[in-house]
Amino acid sequence: MAKKDSSKSRSKKSDKGGKKPFFTRLKNFFSNLITELKRVVWPDKKKLKQNSATVLVIIVAAAALIWAFDTFIKFILTSTGFYAPVSEITETAATDPDGDGSGVTVVPTDADPAGD
Repeated sequence: MAKKDSSKSRSKKSDKGGKKPFFTRLKNFFSNLITELKRVVWPDKKKLKQNSATVLVIIVAAAALIWAFDTFIKFILTSTGFYAPVSEITETAATDPDGDGSGVTVVPTDADPAGD
């Protein structure tokens, strides 16, 4: 019988699935945020400049490495014929016999197919 009495004395918190009201959770979030920010050890100015310079050097080095790799791959693909520069493609389109830029030559036919 004691078990039935304890099940009747459930709180509203467990009836809602264990969630607290929205504004209470929001208040707890900002309270915890402020508490954690007080624990942070912020770097001094010298350390901040040193870390920023390190990050910038790594970014520039990575960009140079990617550029060099891209240039090397482009050279290899161009020399083997897998990659055709854009100038070669436009030169082929420039040899259009009609001169209208479509690249399609239309040959006129007789209006009267019977030949009358």
